[in-house]
Amino acid sequence: MKKSISNISSGTYLSNIAMGRLTTKKNIQMVLGVIFIFVFLVGIIDGLMGKNDTLREGLVTYIVFLIPSTLLFLQGLKNGKRAKVARQYNSKFMFDADGMITIHELARQVGKSPDMVLSELEWFFGKGIFQDCRLQLEKTPYVVLSGREGSKTSFVDIVCEKCNGVTRLRVGTYGKCEYCGNGISSMRKK
Repeated sequence: MKKSISNISSGTYLSNIAMGRLTTKKNIQMVLGVIFIFVFLVGIIDGLMGKNDTLREGLVTYIVFLIPSTLLFLQGLKNGKRAKVARQYNSKFMFDADGMITIHELARQVGKSPDMVLSELEWFFGKGIFQDCRLQLEKTPYVVLSGREGSKTSFVDIVCEKCNGVTRLRVGTYGKCEYCGNGISSMRKK
């Protein structure tokens, strides 16, 4: 029996389908860009060398077509960089303990300006790259990580035994009560 490809990958906030589309698009753009650049560069070089009168006459055409070919290749590089950045944000999301990460906090972690981080996240969320989380655009923009029950991305509310305060923790982690500082755990008890 054939297994269906899932949009959900256990232990990640990345959509396999959206990332697959982005990677495929990158590969197509880069391969076609390289092929066209090669063809047009050969035409330009041969035209300049004077080996072929037809190529010499079409020199301007080759130069004109080299520009969109180069832009196609560069767009492929840009999409490859986007995929890498999405994986970087995903790793930061996976290590967030409380399920809420501000844009300023994320910017500090990745070494970029908050405006750049917000711009990238808006693009990623608009393209469906991330799942089981959402971008909140309020006074202080932040990402809310919701996770899926039973996965490494899920969160639980833990009631402190000392003060009865409720603190949100990632499943399988330890932390401190937000109210009294008491040590708490989201480890499942047997």
